[in-house]
Amino acid sequence: MNTPNAKFYNAAIEAAQAGDLPTALKSIEAALVEDPNDVQSWQLYSVVLNALGETEKAEKALVKIKELGISEVDELVMKAADAIGQNKFSLAITHYEDALELEPERSELYVSYALALMQGDYPADAEEAAKKAVALTPDDASAWYAQGRILRLRAKKSEALLSLKKALELQGSLVLARYECGMILAETGELSAALECFEKVLEDHPEDENAISAKAAILEKMDELEG
Repeated sequence: MNTPNAKFYNAAIEAAQAGDLPTALKSIEAALVEDPNDVQSWQLYSVVLNALGETEKAEKALVKIKELGISEVDELVMKAADAIGQNKFSLAITHYEDALELEPERSELYVSYALALMQGDYPADAEEAAKKAVALTPDDASAWYAQGRILRLRAKKSEALLSLKKALELQGSLVLARYECGMILAETGELSAALECFEKVLEDHPEDENAISAKAAILEKMDELEG
């Protein structure tokens, strides 16, 4: 995947994870303009289209994927993503486990697997899978982010913050990691640091309603404490 394409692809992944499907669609379409033969981009395009209910376009994307060629593992990943889009987390977990049997050293599979396990209410297994992802690729920001998010959801705030800060150290533009950091800092009373996190999120996503609300709540709390 060339550099411009990777930039748009990663932006699409980030938007999809944040639930911003219109932005994800726009970004993945830009990725396909940069490289119309990239299988990963077509895969994500199909998943986003399905999530938006654009089933006819998604089917056409699948035809393109088959024309370009797709491995058995990538096909399983697509099936898992589609299952997640339908809130069928047990099915998604099964697909990821089948994929990991074929390629057990593929870090990004463990990242997706870990997040699916967390959504499927298997927190201990999710934490273990995220730990495996970090061990396989300690320079991958997404692996550290997944571990941080899972640790936060498990109320392991100190450990979560360390993982999320590592993710940001590796990729400062990772908005989701910064958002999670802000949430933890706000919960632990570090309001100035939390405010800084959300302000940086809003620099990249000025219309993010969650970040706007979080910033307002922090400012209100700070005013109360000063008063």
